Amino acid sequence: MHQLCRTLALAVLGAAFVVAANPSTAVAQETVSVDSVYALSYYSNAHTTGAADGTLRLINDGNVSDSSPAGDLCASIYVFNNAEEMEGCCSCKITPNGLLTLSINNNLTTNNLTPGSLTRGVVKVLSTTPTAGWCNAAAGTPYGGIRGWITHTQKSTGTSFSQTEEELTDASLGQAEFADLQEDCGVLIELGSGFGVCSCRDAGR
Repeated sequence: MHQLCRTLALAVLGAAFVVAANPSTAVAQETVSVDSVYALSYYSNAHTTGAADGTLRLINDGNVSDSSPAGDLCASIYVFNNAEEMEGCCSCKITPNGLLTLSINNNLTTNNLTPGSLTRGVVKVLSTTPTAGWCNAAAGTPYGGIRGWITHTQKSTGTSFSQTEEELTDASLGQAEFADLQEDCGVLIELGSGFGVCSCRDAGR
């Protein structure tokens, strides 16, 4: 039964990607693959004594519309530990030309699914449209427009650390990856009893 449901879900997702080929309703297929829909990077030395907190900055580039709510987009964020397991997810609404600043320590890696502090891992960001006005990391249709940057905290010499910042790396979004992200996030939220949900509260920096 689970396999049948998953097959049906993939079929629906496939239809959504076909619809995406119509630019009047969604982002073009080639854009879904490589441009401002799906991006990722890593975080390092989080929750480490002497190390500065990392920052994830996300903007809505106004691709849909320059007015809200018509141009609102969702930044669906998926946080993984260094064992390649999803530890948290959330979806944050960003209005056109809006900036959202999130703390790695306080927004993304404090309410993990499993106990203990996360020090390094992967952050994936998926740009989607709101569903009935709401953002949901376990749902939503891919639509380009969310772009982001992340700071990396690196070990220097002795007990000192330094920071660098880079743009999130565009990545290919296949149907299987898309389905896995949303399905795993849904299961995490359902079984986590409140754990595993990251925070969209702007860090103000």
